[in-house]
Amino acid sequence: MTIRRYLLALLGLLALAVPPAGATTSPPLATLAQRTYNDPAMHYVAPPNVVLVGMRQVPYQMASHMTPVAIWGIDVGKPIARVISLSFERFSNGSLHGFYTTYINELRSASRGGTFAHREHAVLINGMPAYWLKISSGEGLAQVRSYAYVWYDGVRGVVLSEEARAGNISERQAKRDLAGASAVAYPVDRPY
Repeated sequence: MTIRRYLLALLGLLALAVPPAGATTSPPLATLAQRTYNDPAMHYVAPPNVVLVGMRQVPYQMASHMTPVAIWGIDVGKPIARVISLSFERFSNGSLHGFYTTYINELRSASRGGTFAHREHAVLINGMPAYWLKISSGEGLAQVRSYAYVWYDGVRGVVLSEEARAGNISERQAKRDLAGASAVAYPVDRPY
C-alpha cells in the first residue's frame, strides 16, 4: 500500500507540471544544503537545478515499507517536469539481489498498466555495488519512465530514482542527475 501512495503522490506532483493559466513564476531553486541528503550510511547531492519538495531523517528501524526520505522536483510547473526521490526500507534478506527482487515485485503489484524493468550491474561513485534500473510502468499517456540506482547497505534496501512521463527523460540525463550518490555498510552500532 505504501508504494501505491508513493506512486500516486509522484503522479500528483507530475500533474502539477501544467501551471494554472497566467502563472509565470517558478519555485525557488534549492540551496546546496537543501540538495544534500546525509545519514550514517549514505550521501547524495542532487543537481543544482532542483526544487526541494521534502526531506526528513528516518531511522532505518522505522522504515518497514519503502519510505521516501527526500524528494526534489526538476522543471516544476512545466510539462517536462521530473522528480528525483530517495527512499529506503528495512530489509533483512541479506543481499542486493534479494532487495531488487522484492522492490520489483512491489512495483509490479502497485502498477495497473504493467511494469517492465531492465537491470544492469553498477557501482556508486565510491564503489558500493548497486543495480542500475530502467523501469517503464503504466500505459498510454499515463506511462512513466524511471531510472534508479538500487543498493543494499546491510540493513536497508535503498532506491535513488528519477521519474518523469515517458519521453521527458533520457537515461543519459538520469545518470548525470543521480551520479552524486555514495553509500557504505550501515553502522548499526552507531546511534542515529
